[in-house]
Amino acid sequence: MRGMTHAHSVRASTARETRARRETRARRGCETRARRRMGARGDDARTRAYGASEPDGTWREKNLNAFGNLINVARGGREVLQAGAPPLRDVAKSVAPERVETGEIQELISEMVRVCKARGVGLAAPQLGTRLRVIVLEDTVEGMSDVSAKELERQKRKPFAVKVVINPELEPIGDASAAFFEGCLSVAGYRAVVRRHLKVRCRGLGGDGAPVDFVAEGWQARILQHEVDHLNGVLYTDRMESRTFRRVDMLEEALPGDHPEFGRAVVLGESNEPVVRGRNASAAEDAEARVKSRRRNRRR
Repeated sequence: MRGMTHAHSVRASTARETRARRETRARRGCETRARRRMGARGDDARTRAYGASEPDGTWREKNLNAFGNLINVARGGREVLQAGAPPLRDVAKSVAPERVETGEIQELISEMVRVCKARGVGLAAPQLGTRLRVIVLEDTVEGMSDVSAKELERQKRKPFAVKVVINPELEPIGDASAAFFEGCLSVAGYRAVVRRHLKVRCRGLGGDGAPVDFVAEGWQARILQHEVDHLNGVLYTDRMESRTFRRVDMLEEALPGDHPEFGRAVVLGESNEPVVRGRNASAAEDAEARVKSRRRNRRR
């Protein structure tokens, strides 16, 4: 009896080892075939991105499963930082293209989209305390429902689907500018007039790492400039017409008139008046203008 039991045990053990080897080979074969398929698909295989980006930056987020939605609800969201928080004054770092599809960046994009949809028309990663060059923007019919049709036309404001741009670069198009009241989630409760370029070209990466390149005009161009400023540690209060700064419940009050020290009054709307940049840029422009003036005088 002992001999028969021992032999049976040996045969059973050998059979188990054989099955295990077969299963391992089969699993490795499946993995190899999957890698080959992925290689054949090349750059089109963006399996880790939470959505797909269009050339104009429009972000089509994939539908999350029920478990994913529960996780998002349980996680909650970070508060938008207010003026004075250090991340709002730092220059954000670029995102390496190979990092775009990582969970870290994709989760950041998802959270930013949720906050933007709930609270505003644009958001930059530093406003959530993340010093990375990522922005999202969206303008909806519902969001502009409290603005008159006449004012919407004047502002060149039209609804557009959510856009995600990573490492955005802006290039002004033409000399036209526009001055309108502007607000910010990080300067809650206040508004001021800011002059912005009327039309800009935006280039960068979409939420899935694909290149984006589009032209924005009017209010969409204003949102882009506002959010890219955040990536450079700049708030709209750095660019505002300071005498127009006011609480949101005072928006209907008249704008201040001409002033002996601060110059002529601000006029809302479009013009060819140049956009005022930072102090260093202004100083450089002034120096260049002085050099050109001297050269002209010498020629005379």
